[in-house]
Amino acid sequence: MQQARVANALEPEWEARFEPRSYGFRPGRGCHDAIEAIYWTLKGRRSKRQWVLDADLSAAFDRIDHERLLAHLGTFPARGLVAGWLAAGVIEQGRFTSTDEGTPQGGVISPMLLNIALHGMEEAAGVHYTRRDPHGAHVARGAPVLVRYADDFVIMCHTKGQAEQARHRLGEWLAPRGLEFNEDKTRIVHVDAGFDFLGFNVRRYDGKLLIRPSAAAVKRIRHRLADEVRSLRGTNSEAVIRRLTPIIRGWAGYYRSVVSKEVFSAVDHYLWQHLYGWALRAHPRKSRNWVVDRYFGTFNPSRTDRWVFGDRDSGKYLRQFAWTKIVRHNMVMGTASPDDPALDQYWARRRRKAYAQLGGLTASLLLQQRGLCPVCGTFLLHADHAPQSPQEWEQWIKAMTRALRATALVLGNAHGGDRATRLTHAHCRHLERQGSGASGIRGQTPLGLA
Repeated sequence: MQQARVANALEPEWEARFEPRSYGFRPGRGCHDAIEAIYWTLKGRRSKRQWVLDADLSAAFDRIDHERLLAHLGTFPARGLVAGWLAAGVIEQGRFTSTDEGTPQGGVISPMLLNIALHGMEEAAGVHYTRRDPHGAHVARGAPVLVRYADDFVIMCHTKGQAEQARHRLGEWLAPRGLEFNEDKTRIVHVDAGFDFLGFNVRRYDGKLLIRPSAAAVKRIRHRLADEVRSLRGTNSEAVIRRLTPIIRGWAGYYRSVVSKEVFSAVDHYLWQHLYGWALRAHPRKSRNWVVDRYFGTFNPSRTDRWVFGDRDSGKYLRQFAWTKIVRHNMVMGTASPDDPALDQYWARRRRKAYAQLGGLTASLLLQQRGLCPVCGTFLLHADHAPQSPQEWEQWIKAMTRALRATALVLGNAHGGDRATRLTHAHCRHLERQGSGASGIRGQTPLGLA
């Protein structure tokens, strides 16, 4: 709790100073912004930046020079607390690392301190801006572009020589900070050869830049699905649907902004094979035709897919990865910060777009209601940050489902003749039924997720 308070106190000052293309663990920014920044830098046959320094730092937080980090904090009132945490090893014991898909681990303040320690990396790499404000950040024509997410970053350069120079300059900049490149994971590649970043593969094919789920990410989800189906032996089809749905929604939600349609279909087929095997084992004395008729069909009334896994008794069915619509992510503007009151409407629009990734009726209502409870006028859902990995998307879906089951949020009709379905806080719905009216409810603190 104390670390969270210190991080919140540091945030306003440093958010105003941080570099525009630093996206890791910052409010209103995330890995999809980083991927989109890479896309806009490298796309097109005429893109001048064709060489990429694909970099990784060795155990970044373990090796940061504490004195230099504390010097960055200057006269910050809680500087002594931070020094104490560093000296006591509180942060190191749950050290912060970043996985290939951007999942944070460790102390609450660790990501903030890592971003502070790495601030200035763009200048060290030779990045120069012609414009840098909340509405845009334009890099000078001949300069490289650096995109960073925590301690993972890429530098996109015009020539191999420029990439080698950036690597040398950064090596000299990192050394006094106690940091160095992980030589096994750091390389200079041409965009035609491609590279992986945050679970995505970025590569140019015949002049066209394509960003897809990386081979390693696909391998991980295949193994995860196989393990889950194996662990579900002996259960019923509803248990299978309940277990796999958030995994599918989470992974598809993370990768829906890139060229994923073919991958989604391939993973669907892989999962179907395992579900078919699960069904055969559940009924060893039944024929294959009986098993297919019992568990597969056109369960989804809005689609014509014939091989959907479902439960005949309840009518419930398992959604497919390929049902997820591909929607390109809208990259955050320049140095825009949620702390800037002049951009309130901009951030409200971005929050509403995030609701759509939940899918289904709940997402539709959140969009229609602009994320607000129609009774009390406050937000229905709150989160510290947008989901930054398939696992975080999965947890987001599960939290939403739990809230609905626990009636923290309620789907229903308005009291008094309005038959339109709404999503409200259960607390507000209860007071509304008691006759308090919206005016009596506004301003009260709702229960549940909100």
